[in-house]
Order: sequence, then C-alpha cells, then structure tokens
Amino acid sequence: MALRQRPGLRLCARLPDFFLLLLFRDCLVGAVNLKSSNRNPVVQEFESVELSCIITDSQTNDPRIEWKKIQDAQTTYVFFDNKIQVKPVPPVCRVPKAVPVGKTATLHCQEREGYPPPHYSWYRNDVLLPTDSRANPRFRNSSFLLNSETGTLVFSAVHKEDSGQYYCIASNDAGSARCEEQAMEVYDLNIGGIIGGVLVVLAVLALITVGICCAYKRGYFVNNKQNGESYKNPGKPDGVNYIRTDEEGDFRHKSSFVI
Repeated sequence: MALRQRPGLRLCARLPDFFLLLLFRDCLVGAVNLKSSNRNPVVQEFESVELSCIITDSQTNDPRIEWKKIQDAQTTYVFFDNKIQVKPVPPVCRVPKAVPVGKTATLHCQEREGYPPPHYSWYRNDVLLPTDSRANPRFRNSSFLLNSETGTLVFSAVHKEDSGQYYCIASNDAGSARCEEQAMEVYDLNIGGIIGGVLVVLAVLALITVGICCAYKRGYFVNNKQNGESYKNPGKPDGVNYIRTDEEGDFRHKSSFVI
C-alpha cells in the first residue's frame, strides 16, 4: 500500500525564553498506523516549524487526523484540516439561590473562549436534564425548557422537587468544561403568616382612628385660627374714629357719637 501524507502543519512557538519541545512516537490509532518524519523537533520562540503526519497503513478510505496541544494533562486546542478548534474554558453560571413555589426561575450558562461555539447541558444533582421536561417522564413534576445553544434553563413554575445542586457543561469537538455547583432552593409561601400580618396592620390602623376621634371629641385638637380671632380688639362703634399719635402713645378722640 502506498504511503499517504497529510499536508504539514506549521506552528510558531510563543513561550518566552523557553524552547518548544515536541515528541512524536509511532502509534496505532484504531485501524490507522501513523508516524512522523520529524520525531523530536526543537524550535526557538517566534520561529516556525513544520510537523508531518504520515499514514503508513489504514483500513479506512478517509481517516481523520487531528493535531492536539496537551499541556498539564489539558487539551488547549485541536487542529483539523488546518482549522483550529479551541476547548471551552469553565463557563460562567448564574443560579438563583431561592425561589418561591410557583414562580419563574432562569439559570444562565455562558462560555466565550471555545471554538467552534459550544453547546450547553445542565445537570441537577449529577443528573442530566433534558431540553424539555415534558419529554421525560422522570421530570413530570417539573416544567422547564433548555436552550442548548444559549445555555439558558427556564422554569415556568418551580416546584419543591426543583431544589438541588445545579451545574452546566459547555462542550464542542475540542473538549468540554463545567462550572462549579450552585444550590437553588424552592420554598413555600407562608400564606397564613401573610394573612395574619395584614390583619394586625388593619387592627392597628383601626385603633389609631378610634384614638384620633376620641381626642377630637374631648377638645384636644383646637383650631389656632379660631383662637386668634377670639382675642381681636372689639369692634369700633359706628361714627367714632380713633387716631393714635406718635407722642401720646394713646388714642385721641376725633369725632363724637352721632345720635
């Protein structure tokens, strides 16, 4: 069988003050034997390097070859057909801490580093949630919809069974990542306590109203305008005018009474 070789992949090292050391081995992947013509390339920073991958034996017509960068046991990106694929980073998750029974609740999951854009899945207590609760009898007591493209999980009306630990996983062809678990508690509304509080407020308002009425009837509230008018000077008799002089400081009779 003739040897077949994929086009070489050119990389450029970006690690400052270090050498990029790449090691290759002859390997068998499924039904495909691979080898490299340059097994131990060493390149300095900002210099280019071409990595080859040669198929020596294959039982498939069109085998798929991927280049992956693995550092600290983590795959950071993948090259396939000269197209880069980036593994998602841990997404940002927002879960409401407490929601009353019967109310709506929205959980958000977002990741912006992965390429191609990842798809999202939500878990509750380590159990994968379907995109529609009505499609799975196991979740018949829940009412939620999951948008796997936006990462939004919406409960139209939460139930006590919806309480638990939630986390989200973002995944694409290069890998996956998850956020930390967050708790959501669904609690019952204390209807009796609410009604009792309203009755107490109404009773207090009634007592205040009765107290004001009693105080008004007993004369505790006096009109200041009326008190001021009661102390005004008596009215002047008809036909009599009084003029106050600056020197005397009293009133001088100007005209006599008219009979």
